[in-house]
Amino acid sequence: MNQKLFSICIPVRNDPNNLRRCLSGFAKQDMSDCEIIVCDDGSTPPLSPAMFEDIGVQFTLIAQRGQGPSVARNHLARVAEGKFLFFVDADTVPRFDMIEQARKIVGKNPHLGVFYGSYDDAPEHPTLISTYRNLLHHYTHHQSATEGETVTTFWCGCGVIRRDLYLDFGGLSELYSKPSIEDIELGARLSAQRVPIKIFPQLQVKHLKKWNLKNWLLTDLFLRGIPWVRLMRATKHWASQLNFSWSQRVASLGAVMSVLLMPFTIVDPMFAFWAFICFAFFLVPNWPLFSLVRKKRGAGQALAVVPLHLIYALVCVTAVLAAFLYPPLKLPPTPRLQPIRER
Repeated sequence: MNQKLFSICIPVRNDPNNLRRCLSGFAKQDMSDCEIIVCDDGSTPPLSPAMFEDIGVQFTLIAQRGQGPSVARNHLARVAEGKFLFFVDADTVPRFDMIEQARKIVGKNPHLGVFYGSYDDAPEHPTLISTYRNLLHHYTHHQSATEGETVTTFWCGCGVIRRDLYLDFGGLSELYSKPSIEDIELGARLSAQRVPIKIFPQLQVKHLKKWNLKNWLLTDLFLRGIPWVRLMRATKHWASQLNFSWSQRVASLGAVMSVLLMPFTIVDPMFAFWAFICFAFFLVPNWPLFSLVRKKRGAGQALAVVPLHLIYALVCVTAVLAAFLYPPLKLPPTPRLQPIRER
């Protein structure tokens, strides 16, 4: 029996409706060289295959007590049978040609063992914050891919990694019990050993999550920004790419300075001039992002995204400063994962 090319690995907890849509996205794709395995990470009530029989998609369901997405993905990797692990989040829908695009990438890049894609440019929820948050992610990944960067992160939302490589590196760190930067940390370990990682934006999924102000700010500050800066402190590698590219660093500095200068405009109008100059340093590097939002959702939302992105820049700077108030990060060892056959 020939080995499967891809093992589609989907962790889920208490999200059967989105999982249904995710699985449905594979219904019309050629899955002849693929398997789908789902890890129920402690859902209440537990999921059962019978809940999804009407979809017409074959998959294997395994269960574990709620231990978090890192443990769930490591569990999936240990039981998978494919040459490549293809991680997909349960709250996403794969684009109609996602599997075919992945096959082409593997065929054209036979020596590449790690790569990932992006969210599409049509987020599920039309709300302003959901539009902004998802299009920012789409734009950031596409920008890095356009510039041909070999990135130093991994992304489990739509990410592919050779199974033997994943097992050898110990998989995702189980230090992270909640969705955080566990995939970024794996990418850092891979990059430290000079394993190339690429972004292919044609590999896309639609994000189904509805963002609001609270979950956006808490996520970006405490589950993304601060942990990422702590990781860079621990590894002593300050990557100049994606959210931490030099253009974004300059833009964030411009955002902070423009906000700090604004109160002084009351004292001296000259401060207004310098505040405008600083705001221009924020605005110009991000103009392509605002143009993308205008193209997809209209000029009104594009204009409304500007202050949101200003807030995001301030959150990024706050995360950098706050991360230095934490004690040094001590990453636990990640011994090789041993494969198991429990199905």
